[in-house]
Amino acid sequence: MNDLRSERHRGAGEDVLVAVVLWVLDAFFAIAALWLGLAKSDLNLYEPDPHASTGPAYAYLAVFAGLVMFSAFGLYRLGFRISVAAQGLASAGLLLFCAAGVYG
Repeated sequence: MNDLRSERHRGAGEDVLVAVVLWVLDAFFAIAALWLGLAKSDLNLYEPDPHASTGPAYAYLAVFAGLVMFSAFGLYRLGFRISVAAQGLASAGLLLFCAAGVYG
């Protein structure tokens, strides 16, 4: 008896391990995206300019949040349910951070 559903179902331990590894990678690449966005903006903390914009930094983070959400769809198809929830939470958190930064 060959049950295809049992092949797609992952163990909870494997799922949690994948979720933790992905959160560490998400944090690393989110900081890198923030640095890239700040490098593209005219923001200088030592010489404040009222016309400088942090928009590029939030745009880079929003694109990265979209990629994180896109990866959750692939994880769902692979059967990683806990990782899907963790990636959705990370993506929502990044988008809320971007919205709070853009709208002050």
